[in-house]
Amino acid sequence: MSWPEIKAANKKLHEVGDGSIAEAWQEFSSVVQRSADTPPYHLAILLNRIEQYRGARQSSDIAILDHGCGGGLTLLYLAARGYTDIYGIDIGDPYGIQNRISTEILHHKEQRFKVGDGKLIPLPDGRIDIVFSQQVLEHVSDNAVDYYFAEERRVLKPAGWAIHQIPHRLIPYDSHTQTWLIHYLPRPLHRALGRMIGATIPDYLYLRWPWFHRRALKRHIGSCQDLTLERLKTVNNPSYYDGPIRLRRLISKVIALPLIGGIAGAVLCHFVMLETLSVRDGRAA
Repeated sequence: MSWPEIKAANKKLHEVGDGSIAEAWQEFSSVVQRSADTPPYHLAILLNRIEQYRGARQSSDIAILDHGCGGGLTLLYLAARGYTDIYGIDIGDPYGIQNRISTEILHHKEQRFKVGDGKLIPLPDGRIDIVFSQQVLEHVSDNAVDYYFAEERRVLKPAGWAIHQIPHRLIPYDSHTQTWLIHYLPRPLHRALGRMIGATIPDYLYLRWPWFHRRALKRHIGSCQDLTLERLKTVNNPSYYDGPIRLRRLISKVIALPLIGGIAGAVLCHFVMLETLSVRDGRAA
C-alpha cells in the first residue's frame, strides 16, 4: 500500500465535514493496516524505533508527540497502527477533523491536536515517551530553535526518545527552492542570488549546518545518534521522493556495492537529510 493511497484515504477523512467520521476512519485504518508489512519508506525508521522503544508494552501505552505535525497525517497513521496516545502541535490552522478523531474515535477526554506559538509545548513535564519531527526544524526561526529543543526535553520522560528528520545546509539540492548549492552562501547572499535567478527564498527557511543540530540535541536532550546512514541503506526505492529521484536511486545502488559501498555511504550520509535519535539524559529539566 503506497503513501499516495494513504494520503487519498486521509483526504476522505477531511471531506466528512460535520457528518459521521466513523466510516471514513475505518477505511483509512484499513488502508494503513494493509501497509503494515511494507510501511511508507519515510516512516520506516520512525516505526522501527518506536517499536524498539515499546518493547513488550502495549502500543497504546506509548505517548507520542509530533512536534510540528502539519496536517497530522503521520500521527493518524500511527494511531491506526495502534499507537493511540498521540499529541500534535503546530502553528497552523485549528485541527477540526483531527480532534474529532481524537475524541470520537480514539476516545480521549481532551483534544490532542493543538495550535502552538512556535516556542512552548502545551503539555506537562514528563508526559511524552517519544517526540519526533519530520522536516520541521528548517522552518524554526533562530530565536525559537533553542526553545524548540528545550521544550522537547521538558515534556519527555526520563530516558524518553527524540527522533528528528532534518534538512540542512550541507545538502547540495534544496527541495524547498528547487535550487542547487546557493544555500551554501551566507543568508543575505543566498537570498540575493535567489532573486537574481528567479528562485523564491521563503522567509521561514532556516537551513543550518548538520553539526548545529547534533550539538543542540546533545546540549538540550542528551545523546545524539546519527541514523542517516541506516536510512540510506534501508531505503532503496524512494518512489515518491520530492528531490532528484534518479540521483537518490543512484546513491542507493552505490552504497549497496561491496567494499566501495561502505566508504561511499560514510561520505554521502553527510550530504543528505539528517536523521537523529536522542535519549533524554538524567539532568534536571
